[in-house]
Amino acid sequence: MRDNVFLRPVMGRCIGTTRFFRNEPLLKALVHILDKIPHPRVLFHGCSNGAEAYSLAIAWCETGDGKPIDIHATDIEPSFLDQGRLLTHERLTARAREMVTFLPPVSVVDFRSRQFYDATVCTNVLCYLEPRDQREAIARIADYTTYYMCVTAADPTAVRQAMRHANFKPCLTNWLSIYYGWSERLSWRHRKVWKLPYLPFLLPNWRYAGTTLFRRDVPGDLEVESA
Repeated sequence: MRDNVFLRPVMGRCIGTTRFFRNEPLLKALVHILDKIPHPRVLFHGCSNGAEAYSLAIAWCETGDGKPIDIHATDIEPSFLDQGRLLTHERLTARAREMVTFLPPVSVVDFRSRQFYDATVCTNVLCYLEPRDQREAIARIADYTTYYMCVTAADPTAVRQAMRHANFKPCLTNWLSIYYGWSERLSWRHRKVWKLPYLPFLLPNWRYAGTTLFRRDVPGDLEVESA
């Protein structure tokens, strides 16, 4: 399977658009920041068939030093998760596959967790919710996320309000590379919330709407280093 081939599993009204290595600058940033944590735990919401969760596992295996990582993934559609357990890729080794665990199907709003994750990825998911529900989803994610949150394709005002309330702030290091990493979403006509203008500064609240990676604001904490 080629990296640039989009996968679009469909079940009823659910369309799980995804692909392996969908945003490589974001993957690189995640590997870099998670490498500072002894045994990182990551959660993917709206994972579709798991291609993007597997991509992180592959990148971790290929660039890391053998340190363990736990990657959990879930989606609202059960059939997508079933496909994920059988998904193959020429770079998906047995070791990388074992790093990914598919959780029971659940929506990002209804998900509850008694365990904490060092990073939670919720990209291209919140656009299916109303702004009020987007704010609620971000608040719930913050309850079980210790350090980093990845959010994109949501109402700019809702993201800004929810992130500030949850005490998360944009990571601006390498944010532009990550922004243009969403190449399939770039458009001169960006009327839909999941579309991105070629000039990110045209976005309202661009620091929140144009940024994918956010970190919990800890007094005395330093900005994320360049990956």
